[in-house]
Amino acid sequence: MIQQPPIRSPQFVRADPLQPVVFRPGDQQGPIGDFRGGVDPQFIRGHQPDQPLAGNHIGFPVRNADPRTGDFQFVAQHATNDTRPDEKRRRVAVAELPFHLGHPGQRRRTAGGLDRFDHVLALPLRSSLARPWANRSVTAVRRRFQQCAAARSPIRTAGGIQWNHRPSDGVRPRGCLPSSRCPAASRKGVRPPVSATDLTPSQFAAVEHFTGPLLVLAGPGSGKTRVITRRIARLIERGVSPREILAITFTNKAAREMAERVDRLLPGQRMWVTTFHKFCARILREYGGAVSIGPNFSIFDTGDQQQLIKQVLHAEDIDATHFPPAKIGWKISQAKNELVTPEQFVARYEERVGNHLEAVVARVYPKYQQRLLEANAVDFDDLLVHVALLLEREPDLRLELDHRFRFILVDEYQDTNRAQYQIVAALSQSEPNLCATGDPDQSIYGWRGAQIENILRFERDFPDVTVIRLEDNFRSTPEILQAADRLIAHNKRRKAKSLRTENASGEPVELRTYLDGRQEADAIAAEIRELVASGERRWSDFAIFYRVNALSRSLETALGRAKVPYQVAAGVAFYERSEVKDLVGYLRLIENPRDRMAFLRVVNTPTRGIGKTTVERLSKWADEVQLPLLEAARSAGQAPGLSKRAATALSHFASLIDQLAERSAGPVADLLHDVLARTGYGRIEDVALASEDELQRRANVDELLSAARLYDEQSGDEASLSGFLETASLTQDVDAVETDLGAVTLMTLHAAKGLEFPCVYIVGVEQNLIPHERSLRTYDDREIEEERRLLFVGITRAEQKLVLTQTLRREMHGRELSTIPSDFLQEIPLDAIDCTGSFSFESFDLPDDEDDDVAPFDEPPRRSSRPGPDAIRQSPLLTTAAALQNGSRDAAEIPCGFTVGMTVRHPRYGLGTVVDVSPGFARHRTVTVEFESDRRESFVAGKCPLQPVGM
Repeated sequence: MIQQPPIRSPQFVRADPLQPVVFRPGDQQGPIGDFRGGVDPQFIRGHQPDQPLAGNHIGFPVRNADPRTGDFQFVAQHATNDTRPDEKRRRVAVAELPFHLGHPGQRRRTAGGLDRFDHVLALPLRSSLARPWANRSVTAVRRRFQQCAAARSPIRTAGGIQWNHRPSDGVRPRGCLPSSRCPAASRKGVRPPVSATDLTPSQFAAVEHFTGPLLVLAGPGSGKTRVITRRIARLIERGVSPREILAITFTNKAAREMAERVDRLLPGQRMWVTTFHKFCARILREYGGAVSIGPNFSIFDTGDQQQLIKQVLHAEDIDATHFPPAKIGWKISQAKNELVTPEQFVARYEERVGNHLEAVVARVYPKYQQRLLEANAVDFDDLLVHVALLLEREPDLRLELDHRFRFILVDEYQDTNRAQYQIVAALSQSEPNLCATGDPDQSIYGWRGAQIENILRFERDFPDVTVIRLEDNFRSTPEILQAADRLIAHNKRRKAKSLRTENASGEPVELRTYLDGRQEADAIAAEIRELVASGERRWSDFAIFYRVNALSRSLETALGRAKVPYQVAAGVAFYERSEVKDLVGYLRLIENPRDRMAFLRVVNTPTRGIGKTTVERLSKWADEVQLPLLEAARSAGQAPGLSKRAATALSHFASLIDQLAERSAGPVADLLHDVLARTGYGRIEDVALASEDELQRRANVDELLSAARLYDEQSGDEASLSGFLETASLTQDVDAVETDLGAVTLMTLHAAKGLEFPCVYIVGVEQNLIPHERSLRTYDDREIEEERRLLFVGITRAEQKLVLTQTLRREMHGRELSTIPSDFLQEIPLDAIDCTGSFSFESFDLPDDEDDDVAPFDEPPRRSSRPGPDAIRQSPLLTTAAALQNGSRDAAEIPCGFTVGMTVRHPRYGLGTVVDVSPGFARHRTVTVEFESDRRESFVAGKCPLQPVGM
């Protein structure tokens, strides 16, 4: 054992429930050199005589304390012969927990237990012994003490406590748990300490980094999750309490995978591995009172949000057809992501001239937020905003949580928005042990508030940061990585890195050109079926990605014709299904009687004779007397305009909810059974006569029951109705994507993030699709770069086979329009891609020098390892940039390019005539147009928003 320098004695003070604990120099009996859990000397020296120990000290109830030797008996539970009821015994046990000294309210709570023992061990929260037990349950305190104390007898001998100390560390890290060996690491079946045998040097460096900020730039397929889980295990090996580790990611699926991997390394450890929204929900349930949020708050989903906005619009006499709730909700969400409160939004609008939509949002946003508070509810964005503002406005709470979570790991840091960034930054001030893992090249959620600047400026925010790059790819072939690397190199806002792999060489990346979307879909379906029939592949090996959902229709039709099983990862999410939302609505109202949206959903579901007019009159009266709707229903007889029958029905409904609420403390599955039994919801009298829809709805109800039972089993003693509702509310669509169901997967490029497949097709690699027309219209390089990152993400999902496709014509919005290849295809060098073509050219004439590389429709595609530019770069047809998406009737096919004398229309300048077309390839020509206003403008042919007229 490595000897530690002598440390000053811990302070044993007499327990007095009526007086604050006061440190007096005379209480200290001198140094005790063997006490390994003593007070950090600098805090003792800095403390003034007769000054009460403030909230940064924690008290431990002890018996038989001997300040001379450091021996004491730890008090954490009553004798086993205690015959009091479990609930009363639990409350008394809680009173004997370690408690903060100097907080009168907490002293009053613990006063009842102080007379059972004669001393309190007072330690600073920052001391190594006190920190691991702060804010623990009585069971956790007892378990941790038993694990970490080396002595085996009831008398805990301080001299026997040792620290997990490594000679290379120099000094024992402050806050580590005392143990002769890490208790978790010594368990049977646990892996040995992390070694470099199965990690690359850069991965090992990231795992071994201990204190201080760390930025891990992890390319796709570089083993990022392995690094995070091994780093967590290594921290615990070095003595860090699992409760002091907070690992945050963006999806439940990723959090679940991370937690499972950690459990395989160190079974039985309990730590915070969660998503941003779940973490914030737990913090709000504990501290939400500071922002007027009760612990039983409801979480409104997008549907609830839009319904509430619709109610506000109606109250404000604003036409919802001209100002759709979805669009207003989007603007409110944008404001919240930027931490803009309703008051700030109104002030900003009044300071400048805004458009009509902003004027409506300025009226709706404050009223919408007020109704949320009245319903004791939050929307998804509020979970982040409330916590971010709470940490900003409550410095004591920020400091407490900063000390509680000493080691924070954030996955996918490039996808954080301003609120998430502020939360992480606030918790990394006093203890800046923040590990941010991410890749700027995979930042694809700017449209929903993600700020790539958060990861780009990380080194400015944390000047002492260590930066480690993970550039070894374990997923893809060299051919796929070469195409991806060359593409993303054209972005400027990034952290430079180069992808490499030791995987064997594979098939070349293919670029295929088809006549139209039907031929494209049929060819893909036929190829997949052929590869599976040959035994080379399984159905689940294949994924088809697209930029917009509209492209899935032809693919689904072709796969169906070819009898290829498939799943579309964009269906109605389970918790969005009507019958599931109905039953969850009952549970929400039971948990939170102020939940207005839940009341409105279930008050007449199933039908109980409460009509729309009755509900409107009740709502109006409830608003006038300022009562929640459920409370108003209990007193419905006093509401004006309600018939006796309606008032009775409302009263019976309120009684039903009250009776169900009496059973809400039990298992969630049992409560759900009661709801079904008492309401008759989903009951099928004769299965043989039931329709397919009825059977499907009943199957969904059974699935919800199964989910409730699973939650009860997994959560154990911590199961609660609020916890189940939180899980249901925060389950994302991506969590439902299963990649091993024996089916081909169809999904958007955004949904593909975080997944991988042996074979990937990316369809519609065409201008106005990828990059999307919206980004082209803004002329904003930042949006173009995000579109490039999106294609990069799609490419790097492929493990062995990657096919990019484009068509010469594509049907969109009911019209078949000509297309041009995506600009991004030019950024992938010809030596990194194989081009094939299969299309008809009967409808147009090509120059003689372009005929050679065009295969007839009925011939198989020709492959060339180094195709000339005329194979694909000179597209036979050119389209206007806006035509593909807007489906304009004026859009028409243009042979090869614009011609002088052609009449065109511009969305801003109106009608005009083409007066000049520059020479060169069609897609790179500039077109000069003279408009009727005598204005002359030049445009790049491949990007301009011109629409030919009269062709």
